[in-house]
Amino acid sequence: MRVVSVDEMRTIERRAEEEYDLTSPLLMEQAGRSVAQALETWLADQAGAAIGDVSVLVLAGPGANGGDGHVMAHYLVQRGAEVTIFDWKQRRLETLQPGGPHGEPTPVGDDLAELQQALSSADVVADALLGTGHSRPLDPVMRAALDLARQEHAHRPQLVILAVDLPSGLNADTGAVDDGTLAADLTVTLAFPKVGLLLFPGAQYVGKLMVGSIGLPDAMQIDSGMEMLDASFVRPLLPARPLDSNKGTFGKVLVAAGSSLYIGAAYLAACAAGRVGAGLVTLATTSERALVYATKLTEATYHLLPPDDADPQQRAHALLDGLHGYKALVIGPGLGQSNGTVPFLEAVFAGVKALADNERPRLIVDADGLNALATLDHWWEKLPARTVLTPHPGEMARLRGGAKVSGGEADRLAVAQETAHAWGHIVVLKGAATLIAEPEGRLRINWPGNPALATAGTGDVLSGAVGGLLAQGVEPFAAATAAVYLHGRAGLRVSARIGDAGLLAGDLLPELPLAIRETNATNATNAR
Repeated sequence: MRVVSVDEMRTIERRAEEEYDLTSPLLMEQAGRSVAQALETWLADQAGAAIGDVSVLVLAGPGANGGDGHVMAHYLVQRGAEVTIFDWKQRRLETLQPGGPHGEPTPVGDDLAELQQALSSADVVADALLGTGHSRPLDPVMRAALDLARQEHAHRPQLVILAVDLPSGLNADTGAVDDGTLAADLTVTLAFPKVGLLLFPGAQYVGKLMVGSIGLPDAMQIDSGMEMLDASFVRPLLPARPLDSNKGTFGKVLVAAGSSLYIGAAYLAACAAGRVGAGLVTLATTSERALVYATKLTEATYHLLPPDDADPQQRAHALLDGLHGYKALVIGPGLGQSNGTVPFLEAVFAGVKALADNERPRLIVDADGLNALATLDHWWEKLPARTVLTPHPGEMARLRGGAKVSGGEADRLAVAQETAHAWGHIVVLKGAATLIAEPEGRLRINWPGNPALATAGTGDVLSGAVGGLLAQGVEPFAAATAAVYLHGRAGLRVSARIGDAGLLAGDLLPELPLAIRETNATNATNAR
């Protein structure tokens, strides 16, 4: 699903009018109706409530976002809801009934006492004060109105806060928020998600994100740009599973991971490669550790390497000698940072790059593989083109010579795109909303974030999943994209059962094939 900036959204709306005669009132009519429908669906799913049984207070601002709120209010009334509009510009409350207003509007004083009374009887508060075009600090009275809603929500947690397009005061490009921004339980963004909704701190204010329609025609071509992952987007990237398959159909992946201090990393990566459908998974390790792995990962085969303290060149040659026939090589998780790690990896990378194109496996480098690369000058030139790199923010800082990057804020967008272009590789920048960037400039973002995944070993699972998809012939950018999405879905499946804390990396493994099944079964559409 396309993600847009403020300027991109303005261009789309201007084109809708110029090319398809969709004027602002027509777009507003569809937008308001779509938000009303989304709220009705959400209430039924989340609370089992019928729209005719709820009281809705709409906070309507002076611009287009307020217009969307007015339209939404009238559609809700037609569906049987009791609706009151607080018109911020006119400073008045208006109660609606089918056919029009009921009674005289009630003036609202500067102390907002009348608004506070209306809030006390509402089941839903719809924030339609400000839209994407507003980036200045909130008006003091507007901030006071939102603060009253915040206090009422704290007093009555069952009160539903709905944001129309985005929470007022959230910067749609950067994710920055005004101190007065009201966190939503549900945000119905219009036509396309806005960049700022997926970046922190703004993402914490979004709640459940739904996409509503403004009536853009299917024939309207939208320029390429940042994309948000969903099932309909990822489904075509997954490899087919024909009935006449055999294990060779789905490729072989070699996993070079683990050390005496980080034994589990190799298991997690290798098992993940198998769980996403690789035909054969081989773990390159020492004979001593192979005995440990074989007790838990009985389906894998093993390629034995000399001991960790052996000559690094000898160990590298032993690994390279076993690469024939493998379509993917996962290297780095849990290798450690002993003195021999860097020369071992440098020799492996040189050997892989020297292979002929038809013999070279696709390469994914993670964890200690990235730390080793960061010590080498012009390290990106030592890798085959379009290697998949999966750094977390700390590893990315080291790869960039110490330049820090956040875990979820706007700076990450430029960092991911610029480094992928400069290095010529696929960059998976992990974080609260993981980014996938390719050298040609395409950028994708995974949503939603999941704090349950913030635990050791989940990155090893991700790297293994990328390797398993590469082994099946999925090209690197698509493999990284699909793996990130499936990894996130697996995490959501686990946290739905146990909550946001307590997930272990191994819990993701049996969920990966279920996430694939779920992705193939889901029919998701872009609302536009």
